[in-house]
Amino acid sequence: ILGLREEINLLCPIILEKDEFLDEFADVDSQKYVKMVMESYEAVSRDKDVMLIEGAGTLSTGSFLNLSVSKLAADFSSKILLVAKFEDDSVVDEIIQARDYLAGYNIQLFGVLLNRIPADRMLRANCIIKPYLEKHHIRVLGVIPEDRVLSSLTVREIYESVGGKVLAGEDGMDKIVQTFLVGAMTMESAIKYFRKASNKIVITGGDRTDLILAALETRSSAVILTGNLYPSVKILPRADELAIPIILVPYDTFTTLQLAQKIIGKIKPRDKKRIEIAKRLIEENVKWDDILN
Repeated sequence: ILGLREEINLLCPIILEKDEFLDEFADVDSQKYVKMVMESYEAVSRDKDVMLIEGAGTLSTGSFLNLSVSKLAADFSSKILLVAKFEDDSVVDEIIQARDYLAGYNIQLFGVLLNRIPADRMLRANCIIKPYLEKHHIRVLGVIPEDRVLSSLTVREIYESVGGKVLAGEDGMDKIVQTFLVGAMTMESAIKYFRKASNKIVITGGDRTDLILAALETRSSAVILTGNLYPSVKILPRADELAIPIILVPYDTFTTLQLAQKIIGKIKPRDKKRIEIAKRLIEENVKWDDILN
């Protein structure tokens, strides 16, 4: 996305699994990994004017390896730009607590970006939250509205995570997904149900030809068929015609829904639409000149 030339193992020398990561690190000397990170930083930062270092999801992440955000910021002599998701006024507590925590390590909170703000809360973010933080000597360098496309998934991302087999509609693999619907009702109810939702994936059994057709005719983003039950032969040509992927998986409906709902959307190099949206949001809502200077 950024056109970086360095090897990925230098840009990201340590990878942690999301939930269970201790097995690989339980019996090792953490100093080995501290050295690895520092050597990677020295290699990547050589001949660079500015280094932007993406932090972990929380200030405490990496503490078990002596690689917490505060430790790394101190080692790199870096300031912290905090990106805070805005949901309600409690974001102020989180930001002030982070500032005070970092101050204990003599690390400066350079500024804050208020991120993913719902449209109906933008006025409050600009007129209440931002002035309050600045009154407490915290610079607000951006107030960024939420864009549902950025937080959405694509059919391809879901397929790559859940697995299975694409039976038809491969031309639609990059469609946006914002809603998962389970098809387990009558045809009449399904039509009403499906029409209310846009950018949806319908999860149902391959033997429910009526519901699959309803999902196709209401312009779903994709249909996931559970239980390894192949659909009627008349389904696949219609799915190809509409470019709506039909994905066959071995799991039951509940398991499939659970797997799909755990996936987090990310901007990838091929996501040109989302990259352009992200660039526009930064250009319009962030004081990026102040950050770089």
